[in-house]
Amino acid sequence: MNRITLLLLLSFTISIFSQQKQNTLSENEIFSIMDKNANLLLKDSKAHSVSIAIISNGKPHTRHYGEIDKGKGNKANDTTLFEIASVTKVFTGTLVANAVLEGKIKLDDDIRKYLKEPFSNLEYKGNPIRIKDLLTHRSGILTPFPDTKEIRQKYSPDSFLVHKNRLDKSYTKNDFFNALRKVKVDTLPGTTFKYGALGPELCAQILENVYQKDFEDQLRQVIFDKLKMNSTKIKLNKNDIAANGYNESGLLMTSLSSNLWGASKMLKSTIGDLTKFIKFELDRNNKVVVESHRKIASNPDMGYFWEIQTDNNGNISYTKDGGSNGTQNILKIYPDSNFGFIILMNQSDKNSGTYLESAVNNLMNDIKSYGITIR
Repeated sequence: MNRITLLLLLSFTISIFSQQKQNTLSENEIFSIMDKNANLLLKDSKAHSVSIAIISNGKPHTRHYGEIDKGKGNKANDTTLFEIASVTKVFTGTLVANAVLEGKIKLDDDIRKYLKEPFSNLEYKGNPIRIKDLLTHRSGILTPFPDTKEIRQKYSPDSFLVHKNRLDKSYTKNDFFNALRKVKVDTLPGTTFKYGALGPELCAQILENVYQKDFEDQLRQVIFDKLKMNSTKIKLNKNDIAANGYNESGLLMTSLSSNLWGASKMLKSTIGDLTKFIKFELDRNNKVVVESHRKIASNPDMGYFWEIQTDNNGNISYTKDGGSNGTQNILKIYPDSNFGFIILMNQSDKNSGTYLESAVNNLMNDIKSYGITIR
């Protein structure tokens, strides 16, 4: 081998090594990015606690910052239970995706096929609400369940959450069905986006009718048991304690309440369990995952309760955020890069979503600064 050939071979080897290095963050680099952005989020939001989990190439990295209750030194850890609020919806979507693959449900079916009474009102000019309309918040029903119109008119925005929580505590499944019998479908199903609890809660009822099993039992059998998510649940046991959450004034907030199925907002989970769920969502060989990510509505693009986001370069991510009375979180999945993360803070107010979105953007920019391409 002559000298020129040897130099070319060495150059090629170094180039390949550099490309490989550029596409992988070291553990120290990941923790450095987490530290920087968590501390910035704590400072900007005034939250007491921030927890971050990143899954990169199948390996989980978790860290916790601050303290759950100011001055108590009770730092969160991987087993701390948090309300994950509307992130619950993508778990519900996973169950529906599984039912679709098992041939139990079809996306284009009239939802009344799976309900126990005719509900003649659940159509618009002869057009029924379909399963996929529930999954993408396009039922055509603009009235929330429960209806908050009265308390919005009666109480100030500052006290709305308190009265909404009281309403949720008293609102039963019987109330839900009574309202469903009377509600009007305002627009053509599948066309108007209206975010709310109706879609996931109706999906839970449909799943119970199809499988003749309690909704939470289905969550355990299809997801939690298989992934060993042993701490994730809708109903807490008497010895379970969920982390406290606060508003922007530092006041302790009450936990979320619901007498419905809990399919919209009632899951409690840990960072340790959520890393397992993220790894599950990154598995492109899992047919249920692939189905739940499939785009079934446009503008905004959605899968089975997942928000599908495409950047200027055509790279796709799957996102779901959630906010309780005192916590906010955001979960993002990049399957093509085998990368995902969740950021959770124990404060919720009108600006929390903005702070979280900024933290997400900063985190992704810091990753790119290392020459890593996430797509």
